[in-house]
Amino acid sequence: MATIPDPSLRPHDDAGGFKCCAKGFIQICNYNHLAEELEIHLNWYSNEPSHFVSTFGTESHAINWAQKQIEKGIAQDATLMVIDPNEIKKTSGKPFPILKVQDVIEQYPELLPNGIRESWVRDEFLVLYKIPAQAIVDQYDIWY
Repeated sequence: MATIPDPSLRPHDDAGGFKCCAKGFIQICNYNHLAEELEIHLNWYSNEPSHFVSTFGTESHAINWAQKQIEKGIAQDATLMVIDPNEIKKTSGKPFPILKVQDVIEQYPELLPNGIRESWVRDEFLVLYKIPAQAIVDQYDIWY
């Protein structure tokens, strides 16, 4: 199970769940396309919208991240959403792609943007486009 911190930072769609900030669709046909999209998403200093939605692989990492956002004054509170990755699929039943960032970075270390540490993204999973409402199996508030 993956966890998702502070859904208030994500656009919600009309059917529930949440979606990426970028408009339209992308085609990842080769290494260069993947590199471009990962650079946009993993570069925390960029304002360019991404086609990915970030999730954490462990609850402790998600809670830790959320508490740091609260400590820094970026958020007053957070809601942790527990998702079932098997339910991250289109209405047709076809799954949305999910990337394990650590696997991609291990294979292509040059894709990690300057200033971003590997340990920061080691437990991160990227869902392409959206996480539908049926994938959210639990949620609870985090206070610091």
